[in-house]
Amino acid sequence: MAGGAPPGKGQPEPAMGGAGGNGGETGQQQNNEMQVTQQQGQAMSVVHVLRLGLRIVGLGGNMAGLTDEQRARAEANKAAALARRAALAAQIQIPPRDDVTSQVAPERLRRLNFKRVDPRGRYVLLWVQSAQRAMHNDALEYAVQRANEHDVPLVAVFGSTAGFPHANERHLAFMYQGLVELRETLERTRGVQLLAYTPVGGGEPGEVIVAASAGAREVIVDAGYTRPLLDWRRTLAKRADRLVTEVECDVVVPLYGPGGGAGRSEPAAATLRPKILSRLPALTRNELEPTPLRRRLAARLDAEALLLGGEGEPGMAGFARVPLWESVDACLDALDAAVLGVGVDRSVKPASGYHVGGEREALRKLDRFLESKLTNYASSRNDPSLRLQSHLSPHIHYGQISVVYVAHRARKVAAARPELRRSVDVFLDELVVRRELAINFCLNNPAYDAYEGVPEWARRTLATHATDHRSFVYTLEQFERCATHDALWNAAQRELVVSGKQHNYLRMYWAKKMLEWSADPREAWCWAIHLNNKYSLDGRDPSSYTGVGWCWGLHDREFPEAAVTGTVRRMSEAGMRSKFNAGVSDYLNRWGDGDARSRAGKRSAAKAAAESAAGAPGTGTPRAESRQTRLEEMFSKKPKTGSGG
Repeated sequence: MAGGAPPGKGQPEPAMGGAGGNGGETGQQQNNEMQVTQQQGQAMSVVHVLRLGLRIVGLGGNMAGLTDEQRARAEANKAAALARRAALAAQIQIPPRDDVTSQVAPERLRRLNFKRVDPRGRYVLLWVQSAQRAMHNDALEYAVQRANEHDVPLVAVFGSTAGFPHANERHLAFMYQGLVELRETLERTRGVQLLAYTPVGGGEPGEVIVAASAGAREVIVDAGYTRPLLDWRRTLAKRADRLVTEVECDVVVPLYGPGGGAGRSEPAAATLRPKILSRLPALTRNELEPTPLRRRLAARLDAEALLLGGEGEPGMAGFARVPLWESVDACLDALDAAVLGVGVDRSVKPASGYHVGGEREALRKLDRFLESKLTNYASSRNDPSLRLQSHLSPHIHYGQISVVYVAHRARKVAAARPELRRSVDVFLDELVVRRELAINFCLNNPAYDAYEGVPEWARRTLATHATDHRSFVYTLEQFERCATHDALWNAAQRELVVSGKQHNYLRMYWAKKMLEWSADPREAWCWAIHLNNKYSLDGRDPSSYTGVGWCWGLHDREFPEAAVTGTVRRMSEAGMRSKFNAGVSDYLNRWGDGDARSRAGKRSAAKAAAESAAGAPGTGTPRAESRQTRLEEMFSKKPKTGSGG
């Protein structure tokens, strides 16, 4: 993958060069270096091939003054040198790596219907939805293998929608940054064309795939675990006239496989952890190597021609192209045009100055995290001044990087550097155990996105204390505009609105205080979910729903009873400062509004409310004014009706 592969994942060509002469015998051969490298997307039986760098002396200079005889002799020497290089390379045996595989585990496969493969189909169709990446993608590799078995091309299709809840320009820009990159990567390295369509007038992505499947042998799709994603796949499985197979490629332990969590809700991480950790080494041992595709498609038009439809097929009438071959802006404009100009909610601007979408950027972040942030991760990850976050969660949400691959890489670091094992274990607990607990919750609890998903004991104690006196009570608008009395809370909200992410520990404080400062616990939960889904690049995700839910008691235990929050765990700024006082101060310096009074003490709720009503959350120093201007710009446009998927 250009620019984004981890160490050892490039595909350099043998180094050729030389210095010229004005005649005489040439062709001296020097063997510069040999090393093992991976060659992406090419026909190969193992993931690594020999890199043999040679320098052929005398063939790279100016040959203008040579006679025909000298020129012919030089060409002959060059050919002989190349032949010797090929012979030498053929003699060298490279032992295959024992941590790679091309096998897609059968436990990751699930038939979504009981229809048959259509022998008349002209291609295999891959629905790219949750796994938007080229590397370590079980759905992609399985689709390639099925296409090879049928001896037909593979066509990949992404369906976008104008009706996905909370999707706005920020989310869509990040996603399409990745899709534009993915289209180019698949075409260049795999011979797979990725096309994108959206229903004209609005509709679901499943409708795109139903139409695209009309000429397919069979359909392959990645797995999704929230309600919209499950519904889209059910629609496809019911309406498509051929076999639809789902591949679980974004979890370490497949939920529908043997011992998986489908149909069994886990009450806490403590019950799920041993089930995952016992299987983690085996399930993350191997890196998934690409399978070469036999029938490659060199151009987008070739794939579009396959989808045009044969006799009796509808083709893609009623669906508008989303031009992944152009730019992100062109894609968003196409979504607008497909629904008469109101497709994309432009009220939340992209956060590209902080986080850029795409597989290449995800791999860069992973490399940086593993190389420079693990030393103190176990002991100090909650200190916001140290900035030890991996920042992978938005990429994981859009499937721009494989969780299995991330775990594979992290475990290799722990094996090579035992002093980092504790930090790797903590990271894997968050990445795998906590994340798959969240997926388990969403899959097995229909109320995962409703207040009723909060545990009964927590709802009961919060209801008991619903009439308790609250020192501060804010509206949604005041929360959204960073207009509370609390400088630290305002800073956390400002980070979310401006950058599209929050520090993990501050996110807990942010949600806990919304519970304390709202008139009703149910309303507070709804507001926290709304703001997180609206502004966070990793919002609308199982981990987001359970992250907010944890602040209301989900996957947690009861604590000593207190006013307002009952037996639900509380958090405070004083508690954080007792652990990392300098870290809190540094966070306020970066994300605070610059008001010295806010940092030194508390502003009155009345003043905060007045500022919110005036649309001016605060004043500050020139640095703070710059940040505040960007914050105000977030509220400069009213949201449009509808959103893109």
